[in-house]
Amino acid sequence: MMATDLKLLWLRRVLFVKTLITIVVWGLPALLGPLSLLSMLGVPIPEDPIYLRLFGGAATAWGVAYWFAYREPLRNVAIIRAGLVDNALPTLVIAILGLAGRVSSAFIWVSGAATALFFLAFLVLMPENGMAPDE
Repeated sequence: MMATDLKLLWLRRVLFVKTLITIVVWGLPALLGPLSLLSMLGVPIPEDPIYLRLFGGAATAWGVAYWFAYREPLRNVAIIRAGLVDNALPTLVIAILGLAGRVSSAFIWVSGAATALFFLAFLVLMPENGMAPDE
């Protein structure tokens, strides 16, 4: 039982950090931040930033979902499972484009490393079927 409790504690810690980073580092800056700030971070700014802003909205929504998972991880396992995909896809895209020499931003590289770590953490800490909360 202790191993399960410890695993849940670490999952909640990871979800808390993931929530903060998703909203504060990726979501809100892409949604509302000045393009000059994003440009300083090396984020490529398209001529029409609508897709960047849409990404920011989607990332912020994911951050809210991660907050629900943080609050009650055992009741929100589906969010954590979807989080595997949410973290695997950006990791793969950044790795593939990086190998092709198309990623020059340190911010993007660090983001790719972070999503890889979150993917691994979710994979290792995923609640098992039948895991029930202590009441």
